[in-house]
Amino acid sequence: MTSPDDISLPKALIALTQKQFRRFYIGSIAAQLGFWFSHISYQALMADLTDDELWVSMLFVVTFTPVLFLGPFGGLLADRLDRKKLLLTTYAALMAVSGLQVILVLSDAISPVILLVTSFIIGLIMAVLAPVVQAVTANTVKGDYLPSAISLQAMASNASRVLGPALAAPLVSNNLFEISWSLYGICAGLALVAAAGITLFPYQPDQDNVPIVQRLLAGVFHAREKKPASSVLILVGVMSIFGVSHVVLSPAFTSDALGRPSSDFAWLGASTGFGALIGALAAGSFTQQATLRRGAILAIPYCLLLTGFSRVTDFTVAILIQILVGFFYIASFTTLQVVVQEVVTENFRGRVMSMFNIAWAGLVPIGSLLMGLLASDNGFGLGSADTIGLTSLICVGYVISVVFWDTLRKTPNGSQT
Repeated sequence: MTSPDDISLPKALIALTQKQFRRFYIGSIAAQLGFWFSHISYQALMADLTDDELWVSMLFVVTFTPVLFLGPFGGLLADRLDRKKLLLTTYAALMAVSGLQVILVLSDAISPVILLVTSFIIGLIMAVLAPVVQAVTANTVKGDYLPSAISLQAMASNASRVLGPALAAPLVSNNLFEISWSLYGICAGLALVAAAGITLFPYQPDQDNVPIVQRLLAGVFHAREKKPASSVLILVGVMSIFGVSHVVLSPAFTSDALGRPSSDFAWLGASTGFGALIGALAAGSFTQQATLRRGAILAIPYCLLLTGFSRVTDFTVAILIQILVGFFYIASFTTLQVVVQEVVTENFRGRVMSMFNIAWAGLVPIGSLLMGLLASDNGFGLGSADTIGLTSLICVGYVISVVFWDTLRKTPNGSQT
C-alpha cells in the first residue's frame, strides 16, 4: 500500500493522487470561486445603497446567523444521511438563489431589506453545506492523506479569495451585479456536475434512535472528550469574533482611513486571499504534526498585523499588510482544523465539524454586529480604524494566553496534551 512518504509530491499536495478527491476538489474550487463573486457583490451593493457600517454589518449577521443556530443540524444531517446527495442538493439550491438574485437585479427590485433576505437564504444553505463539505473531504481520501486534503481545501478557498474579488471588482465597480451573480450560479452548477461523479469511501452513518437534541449534545460531549478539540473550538471562536469579523468594516475603512472609493475594498480582500493561498501551502507542509499550540502561535502575528493595519493610511501599505494577515490567518486556521479532524470519530465528524464552522463562521454575526455598533455613528462612533485596532488587541491577548496555558499543560516528556 502506497503511503504519503512514498510519494515524491510535496506533502501539501499528496491528496491529489487520490482520484475521488481530485474530482471533488475541482467542484469545490468552482463553488468557492463563485462564493466570492456573490460575497463581494452583496457587500458592494449594500454599501452603495446605505453608506452605513451598521447596515453592512447586518448583512454579515443574517448570512452567518444560520450557521450559528442551524449549523449543528447541518452536521447532524451529514452524520445521518447520504453525504453525496446532501452535497448535490446544496449546490442545486445555491444555483436557484443566484438565479433569483439575477432576476431581482435586472428587474430593479433590490433594496437593503431584500438583500438581507436573500443573504439569509444563502446562510441557511451554507449551514448545511459547510459540515457536509468537510465530512466529504475526509471520505474522499485515506487517513494518511487527510492533512493534505484539508490544506488543499484551504488553498482552493484562498485561491478563489484572490481570483474572486479580483474578477468581481471591475463588475461591482461598474454596477454589473447581474453578471457577478450569474457567474455564481454557473460556478455552483460546475460544482454540482463534478460532485455527481465522485464515489465516497465507505463510512457508517449514525443510526442511533435517540432524540435530536440528545444526538446534538452527544457531538458536544464528543468534542469535549477528544482533547484538544474543545480548546481549538474556543480559540477559533475568539479569533472569529475579534479578528475575522473585521472584514465587515472593509468598505468603511477603505473610504475613511485610506481615502479610496469604498468599492476598492475588494482589492484588500484579494490581497488577503493571496497571502492566505501561500499560508495554506505552507501549512500543508507542517500539518502532519498539527497541535493546538502551533496553531495559536501562528495566530499571534495575525492579530498583531491587524493592529498595525488599523493604523495605516496608505492603500499600498494596507495591501501589503493584508497579504501577511492572510498568510498567518489561514496557516493558523488550517492547522487548527487538522487538529480537530484528526481526533474526532467518523460517526461524529459532521456534528463536530459543524461546531468548528460555528466557531469559524457562525460567530461572525456576533463579531460583525459588535464591530458595526462600535464603529457606526449610530452606535459608539469609534470609526472603522479604532474598532479594528481595539478588537485585534483583545484577540492577541487571548491567543497569547492559550499559548501560555498550553505550554504549562505539557506532559513531563514534553509532548502536547
